[in-house]
Amino acid sequence: MIHRRQPTRNRTGWTSNVPNELSQLFIAFSASTIRPVLDIGAAFGVATIPALEAGASVLANDSDPSHLASLEALTPPHLRPQLHLLSGRFPVDLDIPPHSLDAIHASNVLHFLTGEELVAGMQKIARWLAPGGRLFVQAGTPYQQPFAAFVPVYEARIAAGEPWPGWVEDARAISTHKKLGQIPRSLHLLDEAVLTRLVTLADLRIERIWTYRRHDLPRSMHLDGREGVGLVAYT
Repeated sequence: MIHRRQPTRNRTGWTSNVPNELSQLFIAFSASTIRPVLDIGAAFGVATIPALEAGASVLANDSDPSHLASLEALTPPHLRPQLHLLSGRFPVDLDIPPHSLDAIHASNVLHFLTGEELVAGMQKIARWLAPGGRLFVQAGTPYQQPFAAFVPVYEARIAAGEPWPGWVEDARAISTHKKLGQIPRSLHLLDEAVLTRLVTLADLRIERIWTYRRHDLPRSMHLDGREGVGLVAYT
């Protein structure tokens, strides 16, 4: 399959037609689920549709209703009974029954949230997951070429003990990348330490956490192989 990137309509970056490394883990886990799974920020269904094909019942969430309409149109008709559309911005707009989900997927979503929203969102995730449920997270780190000038600031904030060292009020103040207009002005670049603290506060346990060079990023984003951070956690 030819790898293509498509801008989101609500200026929250790009989505791909090929599931990334973290999404592939979510899709594989979906094949063994009994309860529904949740795809936060589903966009056009790059993870949702393969999870449906794996046999899962999927709650597809997105803050842009037009994304969900496109996702539904792209879903093969025989899989649509398993698809449930959920419009709204995570975490404030979502209300899901406790312990009702076997898996939650959040790829390229959490780095658009403030620290307070991250804490509130992780608490909700922990409440929604059934015992043995899994959380799959992918987020952008500061170690990307467009944000290279921010890395010394970020590392100084870590040394000073700041709780949210990757929070950037205005991304245009730290980068001149030509695609910055496709993302929100504020950005929260994340790392292993912050994600570990978040899931620990929510009483989730880490199965795996790691940084890596995402295969869906263009070379212009490459820096040192730590461009993405992945997390798999469980209840």
